[in-house]
Amino acid sequence: MISRTSLRRVDWLALAVPVLAAVGLAALDAFAVFPRPTLVRAGFALLAAVVAASLFLASRRADDGAVAGLAATLSGPAATKVVLALCGGAVVAAAELDSRLLPFAVVLPLGYLVVGLQLRADASVPVVLAGLWALFLAPRLGKYVTTGVYFGGSDTLAHVGAVEALFAAGYSTALPHGYDLYPVFHFLVGSTTAFSGLPVYDALVLTGIGALSLVVPVVYVLAATVFGDHRLALTAAVAVTVLEFVAYHAVYFFPQALASVLLLVLLTVNAALFYAGDERGYRRLSVFALALIGTMVFTHHLTYLLFGGVAAVALLAAVVRPLAFGGDLSDAARTLRFRRVFPGLVGGAVLLAYWTYSPSIIVVGIVQLTAGVLLDVVSVPAPGLFAYGEALPADSVGRAVEWLLTPTGVYAVGLGAVLLVAGYELLDRTDRYERGFTLTVTGLVLAGLLVPIPVAIPQVERLQFVVTLVAVFPLAVGLHRALSAPRRTALAALVVLAALGGATTFTVLVADDLPGVYTDEPRQQVSMSDAEFGAVGSTAAFADRYLDGPAASDRIANRAFETTAYNATGRLRVRPDGLATDAPFLVVRREWQRHVVSPTESLRAADQNSFVVSPDRFAAADATTDKVYTAGPVRVYHGPRGFDGLYGANGTAR
Repeated sequence: MISRTSLRRVDWLALAVPVLAAVGLAALDAFAVFPRPTLVRAGFALLAAVVAASLFLASRRADDGAVAGLAATLSGPAATKVVLALCGGAVVAAAELDSRLLPFAVVLPLGYLVVGLQLRADASVPVVLAGLWALFLAPRLGKYVTTGVYFGGSDTLAHVGAVEALFAAGYSTALPHGYDLYPVFHFLVGSTTAFSGLPVYDALVLTGIGALSLVVPVVYVLAATVFGDHRLALTAAVAVTVLEFVAYHAVYFFPQALASVLLLVLLTVNAALFYAGDERGYRRLSVFALALIGTMVFTHHLTYLLFGGVAAVALLAAVVRPLAFGGDLSDAARTLRFRRVFPGLVGGAVLLAYWTYSPSIIVVGIVQLTAGVLLDVVSVPAPGLFAYGEALPADSVGRAVEWLLTPTGVYAVGLGAVLLVAGYELLDRTDRYERGFTLTVTGLVLAGLLVPIPVAIPQVERLQFVVTLVAVFPLAVGLHRALSAPRRTALAALVVLAALGGATTFTVLVADDLPGVYTDEPRQQVSMSDAEFGAVGSTAAFADRYLDGPAASDRIANRAFETTAYNATGRLRVRPDGLATDAPFLVVRREWQRHVVSPTESLRAADQNSFVVSPDRFAAADATTDKVYTAGPVRVYHGPRGFDGLYGANGTAR
């Protein structure tokens, strides 16, 4: 038991944070700043603070270094072979059961428990990395074999169509959506398709899984260079496998995901340049960095613009760093000399030059919208959700408590706890982290964006993915501190690691196709069965050949049409009195009954509304509307004067 007199100021801080969190939540509730269910969900912060205090105080004394019999056994390659076998078996079981929930709910916590024990036993680097690689790779393959056609936010379908257009035309100018200026992603997926003989969709997803699995060894090398400590580097590799955005974008693979991997490689090269000991090695790394920058320029646009914000925080941390260790600003100037940071400066200059030549449609649109909002010229109203005969579940304290018990809630608590432990550790043993201080502080400052916040920020997930690249550093520090506890108090850290590792695969983001793992409410469709995808394709072929006017449909169908020769040009409007369109044809899908449906990708306020429709109203409209074509769950309605008020008024009345 810890005596009161032995507590230091940082220990008192760890004990005070849960109290402050509780008082803050109570004050927000008293002043009705947020609805009570929202504040109950925000209670994950209080739980995280309690867990963090327990982990931090339990690890005040470092492990004595003695390796017990079980830990000694687990530190060898035999334990990793068991992890590899379990992960492989879980993939096979998921494919046979057509569900990955049970296999990975069992295997992942056990696997991370083994890894935690290996880290405590100081197992060799290859032994730990092999197990981590399997623990990251297997759930992604499990998702691939159980989802039919998975498209996430729908960009996958657009990129499949783009690669097919590239093959058909034979030159990059055929790439749509402005990607003729940034073709590296499509060249990579196209190359995988050509060499493997796989369909474009399968090649795209498997390329993403393979590319994102490389972050495990890359992060290890980066952290080993930054920290100069192989144990901290291994906990950094653990950290990257439990970050949901890395797991999510391994399957939902698109240009920003590839650009982020390349950015991580560039950070690794830049770190090696920073500590390069000989001129020959420095020159070789410099040439590689310049070649990598040239590739990155043609890969994506928004990723690097967003990372500029991260770099700005890192620059501030680098300026402050010498002051924290007894230096002055002249030390910061020596640290940031051109020789050490030239990849970032050269890369930024090349990117700006290329954007001047070929401005990105996305970047220009974001700048225009942001400037309009800041200058009070443009307003961005909140989108509406219309329920046509469907009763949406009302938010309540009970549902909020249920959310805390879901994998998403467990993930938020675990992630927040480890980040808090990292903060306490930096305050407690600052001198130990003189090397790696800049990136650790940068990640800690920005990591707040990775936990649930009660304010909706449009497109924040793109910024969160970039922040993930630096969040591994404070997570490495926090995990290392927690796992360094003596044997009699280490169980809590192992349980937190196992829970966090198991929960990551089943958060609402990563397991967006599994409604059973979070509170039941309609969500947007993220995957199609092979039969439904085939039906959309046959509908497109029919429409292209026989329809004598434009057709309208929802966002998912329009994206799927991009993999065909047909394009539905009609505009679908979601209004309080029902769906409307001027197009004489409307492509409807049966999955509209189970999901939140958005009409378009447009940024126009009128197009931001979405809807859900009850089975009764869907069946009534389907029985009375003229159908000119039906293919499984897809049908084409015909209305000579378009459609107005389809599915009736917003509300639950039948």
